[in-house]
Amino acid sequence: MKKDGAFKTISEVATELNIQQHVLRFWEKKFSAIKPMTRGGGRRYYRPEDIVLLKSIQNLLYSEMYTISGVQRLLKENGKSYVLNKYADDMEDDDSKDSKNNHDIGDSNIYRSDLFDDQNLINENTKDFNQFISNSILELEALQNILRAQ
Repeated sequence: MKKDGAFKTISEVATELNIQQHVLRFWEKKFSAIKPMTRGGGRRYYRPEDIVLLKSIQNLLYSEMYTISGVQRLLKENGKSYVLNKYADDMEDDDSKDSKNNHDIGDSNIYRSDLFDDQNLINENTKDFNQFISNSILELEALQNILRAQ
């Protein structure tokens, strides 16, 4: 077992966060704030502060239901320390279990809104989609009749 302040490999961090290694690599590409040290052969070594940031991002994505672009926007507009503090606040909330959230709902919705941005587009295209499905079914039935005739 490593000491608390020791650097950890990608496999150790992935195990600790219960996610796959490729997810960590993907997050590194999406979030410029994640910068593990690299050594020969491109091996990644995560500092304790990197791991806390990864836990913060994981919490925002999986528990708070932020989108990747929402977390990117949080990092860009408010900085890494804000995300870390937000995670610390969330952990305190979970520990105390006195309240569901201490977040301003309005602020959260700004970052979550892109999850539903396509809803209007979906509603507008529903008629077109239904027509497409109906036409496809008719074509399949015609093909079925042709095959049965042979």
